[in-house]
Amino acid sequence: MSIEYTLAEIAGMVNAAGPDRADTIRVTGVSTDTRTLEPGNIFFALSGDSHDGDRFVDVAFERGAAAAVTHTLHPSGPCILHPSPLEALQSLAAAHRVRCNAKVIAITGSCGKTTAKEMVAAVLGTKYRVLKTPGNLNNDIGCPLSILRMAPQTHYAVIEMGANHPGEIARLCEMAQPNESAVTMVAPAHLEGFGDIEGVARAKAEIMEALPPGGRFYVNTDDPRCREMAERFSGEKVLFGKRGDVVLESMRFDEHGELVLSINPVGRIRLPLAVRAHSVNVLLAVAVGLCHQVGQFEEPLRAACASSVRFKVLRLFPWTILDDTYNANPASMAAALEALADFPGRRKIAVLGDMFELGRASETLHEEVGRTAAHHEIDWLLTLGEQAETMVAAARAAGIREGEAYENHQAVAGALLKRAEEGDVILVKGSRGMKMETVINLLRTGQEQRK
Repeated sequence: MSIEYTLAEIAGMVNAAGPDRADTIRVTGVSTDTRTLEPGNIFFALSGDSHDGDRFVDVAFERGAAAAVTHTLHPSGPCILHPSPLEALQSLAAAHRVRCNAKVIAITGSCGKTTAKEMVAAVLGTKYRVLKTPGNLNNDIGCPLSILRMAPQTHYAVIEMGANHPGEIARLCEMAQPNESAVTMVAPAHLEGFGDIEGVARAKAEIMEALPPGGRFYVNTDDPRCREMAERFSGEKVLFGKRGDVVLESMRFDEHGELVLSINPVGRIRLPLAVRAHSVNVLLAVAVGLCHQVGQFEEPLRAACASSVRFKVLRLFPWTILDDTYNANPASMAAALEALADFPGRRKIAVLGDMFELGRASETLHEEVGRTAAHHEIDWLLTLGEQAETMVAAARAAGIREGEAYENHQAVAGALLKRAEEGDVILVKGSRGMKMETVINLLRTGQEQRK
C-alpha cells in the first residue's frame, strides 16, 4: 500500500477523533484482511452479514498493525472509533485521491471491464507509471483500496468499477474522481438490481456523468446505449468501433488460432485471443494509448492477454477445454458460444450453467442462450441449473440435435467422460455461483484415473 500519514491525519480525513498521541503514530498502508496485513498498516474492521471485523482487531495488532478503525475500543492498540469503518475507508480514499496528482481512468461495462482495464494499463505502462485495480476488486471495498495504493510517483490509475444497483458507480466516482472514463458495453446483467437494460444503461452512465468539464469519455460507437451517453456528454469524446477515431477495419483468425485485427490508425495487431468480442477492449486500449502519446501496442497487449484469467484454453488430452467459468451474463454467453464456433476442432460441445441475477427476464434470456447455441451449430449442449431445461428446449426448437439437462456437476462430467471424443472442443461457462470449474476438475480427475 502506498499511503504514509500519521494517525492524527487519518482521523481528520475520516472525520473522527483520534487516540492520544495520534500525531506520533505513523501509518504506511491499509488492510481489511489480517491474513495479508503488513506491519505499519491501519486495519479497518469491516463487518457484514457473515463476518465481524472487530473480532480480528487483536490479531491485527499481533501482526504489527499501527492502528485500527473500529466500532469499539480495543486495549491491544490505538483505535479510531467510527460508526462505519467501511465509510471511514471510503472517506480516507477520497481524501487521499485529492492529495494525488495521478490521472484516473475509470472503466465499467456489462462485459469486458476487467480485460479492458488490464489492456489499458498494459499499454499505458510502456511509457508511464501505472496503478491498476488488482484482479476484479471493483466494488465499494476494492475501489477505495485501489485508490489508497496511489503513490506520489503514479502517473495514471486505471480503476475498474462494478455495480449491481443504481448509484453505486456514482459513489465510486465520488472517491476516484476520474479524469477519463469508458463504458465497454451495455447488456442485460444484474437485472434484479437494475430492473431492465435501460436501468443498466442509466447506472453505467454514472461513470460519464462524474467526469469534470475537461474530462474525456471513450465511446464504443458499436453500442447504441454508449452512443446515447456520448450525446449527453459535453466534454471531449474519443470514438472507437466500426467508425470513429480508432476503427476496426477487419478481424480474422490466423492459422495459429490467434486474432489478427487491422486497426486504423495503428495497423495490424496479432493477439492470442479466442473471443472476437474482446476486440472492443483492444480498441479501447489503443484509443487510450493514442490519447496519451503511446506508440507501442502489440507487445503490451500480448502480455495482458497472457496474464488474463478469463477464457483460458486448456489442453486436457484428448480434448481442448475453453475455461470461461469465472462468470456469465447473456452477452458474455453469446461471445463465448461464438468463440467456441470459431475455435478449430472436431465437435463443438457447450457445457453451460445458469446465469444469475436476471430477475423476471431470466427465463427469456436463458431461452436466448439456447437459440444462440443452435445458431452457432453447436454439436452438443449440456446444461446445469434451474434454467437447464429452458436452455435445452430452446436449443432443440431452434434446430440443435443433441442437448441434455443434468442435475449436478458429476452427471455432466460423467456424460463427457463417456461420450466426448478425441479432438472435441468443450466450452464450460456459467455464473460464479454455479461453480462450473467443478466440471473441469472432475474431467481432469477422470482422465487421470484412466491412465
